[in-house]
Amino acid sequence: MAGRLASAESRVVGAVMQNTGSITFAALVKGMTDGFEASGLQLLLANTEYSDVLEERAIRAFAGWHPSALILTRDDHTAASESLLHASRCPIVETWGLVPGRPFHQVGFPHAAIGVELARHFLEQGARRIRFAVRAAPEDFRAQQRAHGYAGAMRAAGLEPDIEASSLTDEFEAGAQILERLALQPAAQRPQAVIFASDNMAAGAILEAPGRGLRFPEDVAIAGFGDAPIAARLHPALTTVRPQPYEIGLKAAQLVMALKRHGQRELPPEFHVIPCQLVVRASSLLR
Repeated sequence: MAGRLASAESRVVGAVMQNTGSITFAALVKGMTDGFEASGLQLLLANTEYSDVLEERAIRAFAGWHPSALILTRDDHTAASESLLHASRCPIVETWGLVPGRPFHQVGFPHAAIGVELARHFLEQGARRIRFAVRAAPEDFRAQQRAHGYAGAMRAAGLEPDIEASSLTDEFEAGAQILERLALQPAAQRPQAVIFASDNMAAGAILEAPGRGLRFPEDVAIAGFGDAPIAARLHPALTTVRPQPYEIGLKAAQLVMALKRHGQRELPPEFHVIPCQLVVRASSLLR
């Protein structure tokens, strides 16, 4: 305690996660934990369930500990959170996404680019009716960023974006509902391809399809995001985009330690892109 008072800094690194129950965020935490293992820094987590209000509360609580650094998983903070972060004397690292022009260090990837890549995957196969499906979770702003990228790619191709939102929050149930609605459309009007905001949504659609008389990709091609463990074992195997959450967490920890060695906030913001990979499987191959 005396050392903390003398230095006005603890050995704590506060990490504010959107959903600690997610496999993706668990891998991100594992990367951070491994990165800090030999540093003497202690990682403490806060879970916000995608709420910017809960994030603000967590940032305020961590600020009272005089942390060695703060690692966040969003960049659209409340005004109060932004003020707290700017007033902080420790390194701030925003992870998972990548948004140009932010005043803090970032490690991640641009989610809008994922929407563009998935749209182009279908456009290059000749599809013109392509839908982007999201669940009823407006707080999941990363999915909204991917949808925005998809919409831009559609407009660039001279096509009208088609974004459909489920009325359900559970990902599997939302995917099943999207599929149910699609099955009610005449074949000539339904989309040729559907991009789901997550692999779990796509899995819900695949599991619902036999009961609705639809086949993938014969009747409609689909893709997801996340490369969840189930994606490769679905029938058909799911085309998806594979992020690297462990590498993002590890790089965030390494960046924090480098900033601590070189004067932390005195350096200009660094932006580290951790690339994703489009994994093409049977579900998205148009006939």
